[in-house]
Amino acid sequence: MTRYAAYLRISSEEQIGNYSIDAQRRAVQTWVEARDGQLVKVYIDEAQSGRTADRPGFLEMRQDARKRAFDALVVHKFDRFARNRTDALAIKSLLRYDYGIKVFSATEPSEDSDGPIGALIEGIMESVAEWYSRNLATEVAKGRREKSRQGYHNNAVPFGLKRVGKEVVPNPDELPGLLMAFEAYASNKYGYVGIARLLNEQGYHSTSGRKFTKDTVREILRNRIYIGKIRYQETKHNSEGRRVFTEPIQWFEGQHEPVIPKDLFEKCQNIRVLRDSHKQAPKTFVPYLLRGMVYCKYCCSHPLPNADFPSWGKMYCQRNGNRLYYRCGAKFAGHDCPQIGARQDAIDAEVLEVLTTLKPPADWKSRILTTVGEILGELSLEQRIAEIRQTIERMDFRWDNGFITDKADYLEKRVKLQQELEKLTPVREELDVAVDILENFADHFKQCGDDVERQHELVKLIVDRIYIDRGHVVEVTLKADYHVILGQNAKEPTSIEIDPHVSEWALRDSNP
Repeated sequence: MTRYAAYLRISSEEQIGNYSIDAQRRAVQTWVEARDGQLVKVYIDEAQSGRTADRPGFLEMRQDARKRAFDALVVHKFDRFARNRTDALAIKSLLRYDYGIKVFSATEPSEDSDGPIGALIEGIMESVAEWYSRNLATEVAKGRREKSRQGYHNNAVPFGLKRVGKEVVPNPDELPGLLMAFEAYASNKYGYVGIARLLNEQGYHSTSGRKFTKDTVREILRNRIYIGKIRYQETKHNSEGRRVFTEPIQWFEGQHEPVIPKDLFEKCQNIRVLRDSHKQAPKTFVPYLLRGMVYCKYCCSHPLPNADFPSWGKMYCQRNGNRLYYRCGAKFAGHDCPQIGARQDAIDAEVLEVLTTLKPPADWKSRILTTVGEILGELSLEQRIAEIRQTIERMDFRWDNGFITDKADYLEKRVKLQQELEKLTPVREELDVAVDILENFADHFKQCGDDVERQHELVKLIVDRIYIDRGHVVEVTLKADYHVILGQNAKEPTSIEIDPHVSEWALRDSNP
């Protein structure tokens, strides 16, 4: 008995009529029973656009197809696959020719049911589906643009406002916070981070329910909806069906009442332009040794659900009087973090002490060759590297040309190949350079003289991240080559635990 699976989809505008999920399910079930088959699984995507292949049910179906969980796939109509002709052709080719799975429609001829004439009709229907999608998008965009011209808001309302029916009105619970943000910025005493802290301390939350950050505050302060305007930007999509924001923004007079005085709003815009255009004079710029490498251990160990890697937990250098301190950016964005400001000179001294004492083991080269031999088996290093690169090139070619549409499978295989390649390629001349830098770090650092930029580039060759906890350096992770020559676990970053008392000595020495 043939094992059939069904894929059903409706978009937001197709909730009724023959496109409903129940109607599609009945048609497919009847079609399968008429052929004495067994319907083993049904994949469903509700309110999902056919212009993108990134749909939960669609992804699950492709993953199960790769595992040969069914013998044939049935759809109500072929436009359920995709409104994009290229995507539809690619996924059907993958199912038929890579996985050996037949593809049928319960209401239309197909290549697997009707041979060449079915293949011809499939192609015609794919073209019709793509035309329908593009025409519908044009009509929807026309309606949204006209609605904006008439002064009606099309999108989710921002902080400080709420929707009552079709109208946008002030949100009494948030409006005081909105006014506070504009007035604080207009005073020229607060920046985005400071205003985010004020809002968070007052118990306000962004429209997503999260704490405010400098980015959300920046968007609020330049949003003209607060002075009675309506924003419109034409929707465009890239080849993957994802929206791109390249079209110009237009503003129209809105039907709603302004909630921020126009003079206050314009004052904030003038301050913003002045701040954005201000460039720090070179003579006042103070470079620092470890910029971009210092992270808060607490915040990296307790990230928020919306935290962005790798910027989350990064610490920045700030001046306080005559001293420089590393301060946690996540803490200033409102994250509940116990991290205190860490003296820049003390942290620098700790890290330099560690790098000065790091030495590669005497037998580092023989140990690496042994590890490589275990990975390669009978192939030579050069043969295996060439083989992996050729495989990656073939996979990338198939992906770029639409022959592979299972993104999860493609990424999984490519990452594994890339990881193996990275294990093999460090066994080259660069490792000799890395060994020299580690063995003679103090001399190399001395050669940089007082040039902090050269010192920074030298340290950046070795160090990936430096973690600070309550003002002390507690851990350092190293770049790949140094990781290899120190003989650490190849599957984990090299971590050097540091005695927290070292920081006390460094602080004493830097402030006699």
